[in-house]
Amino acid sequence: MFVVPEKFNRNNPTVRAMGPPAETGLRLLEYMCQRIGISSLAGLEMLDLGCGCRFADAIINRNVPLKSYVGIDVYKEMIDFLANHAKDPRLEFFHINARNPAYNKGGVPLSVDTVLPIHDRKFDIVCMYSVITHQLPNDAAVIFKLLRRHVRDDGWLFFSAAIDDGDFGYQERFPEKPTELSVYSVDLITQLIEAAGWRMLSFAPRVPGGLPNQETILCAPAYELRQQPTPAHGLSRAR
Repeated sequence: MFVVPEKFNRNNPTVRAMGPPAETGLRLLEYMCQRIGISSLAGLEMLDLGCGCRFADAIINRNVPLKSYVGIDVYKEMIDFLANHAKDPRLEFFHINARNPAYNKGGVPLSVDTVLPIHDRKFDIVCMYSVITHQLPNDAAVIFKLLRRHVRDDGWLFFSAAIDDGDFGYQERFPEKPTELSVYSVDLITQLIEAAGWRMLSFAPRVPGGLPNQETILCAPAYELRQQPTPAHGLSRAR
């Protein structure tokens, strides 16, 4: 069994209380498939920005079927561990030294000229869990644009973010700790998505006590007009 050291499990205590990382990771992967409208990841290639370690844990220890998985993260020690110990030929891991006020203050600021360490590869699914949750708006805008380059024409983007009602645009839940919890309005997150060449397919609110994620959004390339299953979740929601 693939064992991930406890120090690499950086989820908050509420998420950790929901179960081992492999189990919560499996639940999130299954939920993502449900939202996309597919039965599994079998045969698909997936890019995970801000990967952490729980999806690798789930893929290996819970026998998740997929063609390939690429994880990218700013946490170099964890990426080095995964690259050296996650002995599954379907999995690859890359470090990116991107600046973030909360998690990587000494990194290099992202820009539209940033080249991700995957060159020109494209994927069926691009996902981000708890990434936009910790981004300033300018950085979030760049991230959406960078990821747009790495999705196939018929692919998807699935991500979580802290999204709330109102016309506030963006705010920090803890102003003294920038990007500890970055909260976006629906209007602003929609603007950032569309400006980067994505279109929103569905939105789902966070369910207290449910899955270990914030609000989630499913997107597709803006120009792609394929038929999609009717979303199970609309844009209106109550807290």
